Amino acid sequence: MNIEIANRLLELRKKSGLSQDELASKLGISRQSVSKWERAEASPDTDNLICLAKIYGVSLDELLSSDQTVDEIANEKKEETKDNNSTTVTLTDDEGQTVKIEGGHISFVNKDGSEEKFDKKQHIILSIIDIIILALTLTRYLVWSLVFNKWEVSWVLWVLMPAVMSIPEAIMKKQASKFVYPCFISALYLFLGMQFNLWHPYWFLFITIPFYYMITDMIEKLYIKDKDCCEKEKKD
Repeated sequence: MNIEIANRLLELRKKSGLSQDELASKLGISRQSVSKWERAEASPDTDNLICLAKIYGVSLDELLSSDQTVDEIANEKKEETKDNNSTTVTLTDDEGQTVKIEGGHISFVNKDGSEEKFDKKQHIILSIIDIIILALTLTRYLVWSLVFNKWEVSWVLWVLMPAVMSIPEAIMKKQASKFVYPCFISALYLFLGMQFNLWHPYWFLFITIPFYYMITDMIEKLYIKDKDCCEKEKKD
């Protein structure tokens, strides 16, 4: 709605001796809606326009008459749409990762300040890969179990599956920390123990888990730092 019509609605309400609350009560809407109309932040729908014209004793033409051209009205509408789409919504999950929705785009901001943009195409590809991995895991499990009678070992594949599923995402995002290393180590340890009775001393494999994430975290921070430096140099 343009400011001219908004001002007219304000003037007509005052001439009618109605407060925003009283007008809202007559129309069955909230006072905030009336306030938005009079600030040109929103437009009344057709039913409300008809009711306003009857309450103020004017025609719809008188209520909505404007000196603006069609192009000016269209451009104003585009600006309103642009402003609405550029609204930023920020949410934070339990892990401290912030989800930012801005202009119809979704991005994830990590604790270290690095930002990952949500790529719909990439998400679809990863989902297809996950389905393929699930199908292959199920097939191999059935073959090992039914054909080779390896029931006691084949279920380890299900422990390994999350690690295998995380590989494509780790490669695409170039983040080794995305690889589910604990599942990989657990599956390896169970396989060595059940197949070759190597329970000891291979328990030490679990000690490598914190070191893996410490190292990958250091590498990723260095990568982000170098990337920021390069972008700063380009801007300068």
